[in-house]
Amino acid sequence: MPAPTRRGTLEDYLPTDDIVAIPSLADAEWDAIRRQAGWKLTRRFCTLRNLFVHGLRFTGDAMGFAWGGIYRTLFVSAIVTTSYRNEGHFRSGERIKGTNDFFVGNFALPRSGAETREIVRLVNLRHHVAGVCKPVQDERVRVIDVYEAEFAYVATAFIESIRRGLELCGLPPGSKPGRDLAWQVCVVLYQVAGFAGLTRMPRDLDAHDRFRDAFDRRLRERPPSPRVRRMAQEIARRIVPVTASFADETVARHIARHIDPETREYLFPGGAIPAALESQRIDWERRQPREGRTSGIEKRSRDRRAIWERPDVVALQQAYHQAVFVNTSDDLDDRLVGAILLYALDSGAEARPLERRSIDLAAGQPLIRQGGTVHEMYVVLSATAPLVVLHATEAAAEPRQVATLAAPTVLGEIGMWRGQPAVATVLSREPNRLETIVIDQARFAELKQESGFRAATAAEVQRRLALNSALVGTLLDDTAARSGDPRLASIAQLFRFLTGDSHVSLDAVIDLPDEATPAECLDALRRQVDDAIRAGLPPDLERYLGNVVATIG
Repeated sequence: MPAPTRRGTLEDYLPTDDIVAIPSLADAEWDAIRRQAGWKLTRRFCTLRNLFVHGLRFTGDAMGFAWGGIYRTLFVSAIVTTSYRNEGHFRSGERIKGTNDFFVGNFALPRSGAETREIVRLVNLRHHVAGVCKPVQDERVRVIDVYEAEFAYVATAFIESIRRGLELCGLPPGSKPGRDLAWQVCVVLYQVAGFAGLTRMPRDLDAHDRFRDAFDRRLRERPPSPRVRRMAQEIARRIVPVTASFADETVARHIARHIDPETREYLFPGGAIPAALESQRIDWERRQPREGRTSGIEKRSRDRRAIWERPDVVALQQAYHQAVFVNTSDDLDDRLVGAILLYALDSGAEARPLERRSIDLAAGQPLIRQGGTVHEMYVVLSATAPLVVLHATEAAAEPRQVATLAAPTVLGEIGMWRGQPAVATVLSREPNRLETIVIDQARFAELKQESGFRAATAAEVQRRLALNSALVGTLLDDTAARSGDPRLASIAQLFRFLTGDSHVSLDAVIDLPDEATPAECLDALRRQVDDAIRAGLPPDLERYLGNVVATIG
């Protein structure tokens, strides 16, 4: 009997009766729930051990167990590969601080406050740019179905790690007080996940336990590939000095106390903890200002709100909103504009604003010419007439129109990202005034280091690849299986990874370092396809793979 098809939703792990919509709570009701849960957690973590180790900062132990949940999620291949595709681990301090602001801010600050709204707005923008959520209304998002269960498991992992901490602090998990507090923590953390796009949750604590057990069983039945496990270990090594600092512990004590034994062995096998990690923790703490639990969160949010009001950022916000809710035909333009907006926000208050430029095009005048060098990237905020995309081939006497573009849109990003000549001409059939934000080569060099922009730009290349995926997929898999050629198996997995499949195991990929960037993945795919074609392939597969190489540019 064939295995049931998995959709990535909660129904893969729970019967329908165990799943409910996350309730919509009034601000007063939500504030009462989070305050009560926070007070009970504070009281339970106020133990002699924690007072002795942490003094008045004893809630650091609770924070440590919360971070233990983050490490548990590194068993989930899609979370690991998505993080690598987005390269968030290369800026671990900033990303962990942002995660801390989101969870602590939503737990400790009023939901209706300006700081909380700004933090949620920023996180939802990041999730949309990463491709795991879609905007649905104003600044709210909804998780894409295929990621729903994994998204819910993030909340589950936090909850279970906190429950483990409560048990170590003397609260038996099976006792009535233990179960009552566990359910309050569930309500709070599933609500917080709801702020970031989750819409459904287990109906009660028993259903939550069943979801946890079913998801963990699935992880053990289908563990991550060795490559993905090495990726997870690299992420853990990069973030643990920061989370240890938040937990007010040394790295070794943080790992031993706050990460469950199974996860600890998975990420730090044999208890091997590089000595450099403790030095990194000390250095991180030395560079951080001492601040209260919420005062730093509030200050960072206030600083960002000033950037949100900068004219270039306001223009990008308007373009992003129009791309999301008005020009709904192209989600990738949404994400590219959103990624550039994130870059402007992350650059800080001292950064030079992005250049605004009005461009007047005569009828037939190219903005970008096929074969020419692309020196600038354009965010077209508005246009008085449509732009058209023309593509010339050796087989045709005249260029063929392949697309019509409406503002807002992004032009020139692929050519600048890969340093290749433009593959098409962009012009206007009639006189046209464009209002744009222009990214020159110096700013683009900074922008391309941003994880969100890399993810969104890679998604644009993935869209190009997807034009051929239906033709290539079956032939590639069949030929790889028949020939046993490891190069073809590697191409098949890279192809799926680059066309957006975060669930691919990557266990057959060759000649590619574990820490490869999206650009390096694309280069590896091109190189391996070239090698396979030179070695000889069936004619249909050779033709289709040749199209893949041409599509990459």
